[in-house]
Amino acid sequence: MSEVRVALVTVTYNALEFLPDFFASLQQLDLDGLSLDVCLVDNGSQDGTVDWVRQQQPSVTVVENDENNYARALNLGIARTEGDYVLISNNDATVDSAWLQGMLEVFARDEAIGAVQSKIFFADNDLINSVGVEEIEQYYFKDIGFEEEDSPRYALPAQREYVTGGSVMFRRRCLEDVGPWDEEFIMFMEDVDYSVRCRKHGWQLWYAPISVLYHRYHGSSSQALCEYFCTRNRFLLVAKHFPRELAACIPGSHFFKKGEYDLLYRSLLHSVRVMCGCQDTQTVIDVLRELRKTLPRYLGEVAACSFFSHLEVVLGLRRPRVGIYDHAGHFAGGGQRYVAEMAAIMQERYDVTYIFNNDVTLEDYREWFDLDLSASSMKIIRIPFFDKKERFTADEGMVLGEKYNVFDIIARESLNYDIFVNANMLGKVNPLSPASIFVCHFPDQEKSHYFQVDKYDYLMINGDYTGGWVRKRWGLEPTHKLYPPVNMYNAASSADDKENIILSVSRFEISGSKKQVELIEAFSALCRQHPEQTRGWKLVLVGGSTPGNTYLDIVQEAAQKAACDIEIRPNAAVSEVRDYYRRAALFWHACGLKESKPHLVEHFGMTTVESMQNYCVPIVIDGGGQREIVEHGESGFRFSSLEELQAHSLSVMADPKRRLEMARNAYIRSHEFNNEVFRGKLEQLLDEVENELLGRDVLPRG
Repeated sequence: MSEVRVALVTVTYNALEFLPDFFASLQQLDLDGLSLDVCLVDNGSQDGTVDWVRQQQPSVTVVENDENNYARALNLGIARTEGDYVLISNNDATVDSAWLQGMLEVFARDEAIGAVQSKIFFADNDLINSVGVEEIEQYYFKDIGFEEEDSPRYALPAQREYVTGGSVMFRRRCLEDVGPWDEEFIMFMEDVDYSVRCRKHGWQLWYAPISVLYHRYHGSSSQALCEYFCTRNRFLLVAKHFPRELAACIPGSHFFKKGEYDLLYRSLLHSVRVMCGCQDTQTVIDVLRELRKTLPRYLGEVAACSFFSHLEVVLGLRRPRVGIYDHAGHFAGGGQRYVAEMAAIMQERYDVTYIFNNDVTLEDYREWFDLDLSASSMKIIRIPFFDKKERFTADEGMVLGEKYNVFDIIARESLNYDIFVNANMLGKVNPLSPASIFVCHFPDQEKSHYFQVDKYDYLMINGDYTGGWVRKRWGLEPTHKLYPPVNMYNAASSADDKENIILSVSRFEISGSKKQVELIEAFSALCRQHPEQTRGWKLVLVGGSTPGNTYLDIVQEAAQKAACDIEIRPNAAVSEVRDYYRRAALFWHACGLKESKPHLVEHFGMTTVESMQNYCVPIVIDGGGQREIVEHGESGFRFSSLEELQAHSLSVMADPKRRLEMARNAYIRSHEFNNEVFRGKLEQLLDEVENELLGRDVLPRG
């Protein structure tokens, strides 16, 4: 009589502590008339599992899964094995010697038996873990005999409706007939789904009492993970096999009972997507009609409204729609450029609409930032509250005791989009889209009435300085950090070809926050005190200004009084600014000097990076975002006083070799903040948003 071939497939995820005992118990198996091949599929363990198995169990076939998906791991393992029977088992367990023989004896009863489950005990007591699986209420399931003492009721083989994947052997012909395990389940209830499919194909499922496994319950998976996936996968099971019961299953869902409406929404969306792919058209139509009637009751009107629009995206019927709201979008500021760079990338994969409160066009953005947003559209929505007050820009600080949120008009607009991006720190806009991103350059306002930032799915900051104040001022944890994109590279720039120019590029703020007057004073003092070292050097101040800017008048007057070479260039053309970067040897930036108010410190420092991309040596304030850019003593200097600014400047003015080395270091450092890095990290974020939006529920590897 030929040997019966059995293949064992076991899946691991950080389960090394259990493997020695598991493999030791396999050595005690009764293999009379049998051959056993073991295949271990690892789901990205970080505890040394793979190395240990390869060293200690060289006969075991090891397969490394590229994602932490248990059902996928089973498919990979089954595909790598041969044999008449395939046994699937937990490995946080040990087995009796008759483990295999006990299941095979039951298979011998009938060729129609497709799967046989073991008797499973808890490893730490004599109580039963499982002798099969049964439905206990509306598509929730439990192990038969769970936490019972063993008894004669479980002493004989018996047919079951469902079997557990913790210890079950399949006839190979059954697996080939039924097909792969459904990877949509990821983990938990994938065995119930496979049981249903086996029975639909005419295969019987049985329980074998003399095949025994001792299981360390939840040894390799948490109770919380089990509860989540069992509730999520219940909807998936119903959508696949009992679709007309889907709506009726909602009130019994643990998500609904616990008020976890976001999880309920996403699980239903995922399940409906699967249903649309596996059910006939009339069934799908009937179920969607029923959901249309019932969802407002369980999810609320807003979420129910979003659900069916969201479903169009999930089913691939249209591209996702993105709404980008910038209440200050009519200004040509750094924050506007930051989000416009985002929009330029997002319009490649989404239908993007810019939302403004004041008159502005996307052609203005082309002129201001040299960005082509022609693939996007725009919409102007005025806010009556501010129009009545004749305020040119929406100021949320004015919204205090109102009985309604004046920004609800924008919240309602967000319903029209799959992804809503709040681009410029206006914290009182409630996002009602399926996915939302709050872009924070700095948390200017304290938390107050109608604060909504905590309702966004993603809180994106422009650097660690901003992130620290988000935590301190709002008590929120940022989800992503995305430095502003800087692209001021000039092929004509060189570390060797520089002139004796100290450059500063900042707006001439009417408040004087950019400290141009202080820079003039510092340069003037430097020239007086060190005439030999500063001979031939010039200070150039470049920046934007508005008509009637009184601070610019003060700057120009200070420059005229200084007995040194100082040039003031307000509203210089981009080409002129590029040329100054090319020519300048040093770059000064003092925004935040002697400031106690955090919002008056440079939050990042885009012009600092621009200078570094042109081989300027930056000498900047030791505060705010500048600390994240300039490595003190390597790619530039940071100062806390004008005296330190002068000393650092003299050190490189008098040492051309050192200036050259630091200029090259600054250029290399600047690559950390360029468009390429910005695009890469933004696309990672968008991939994450899409995974959530489209219901791709993938477990982390870590």
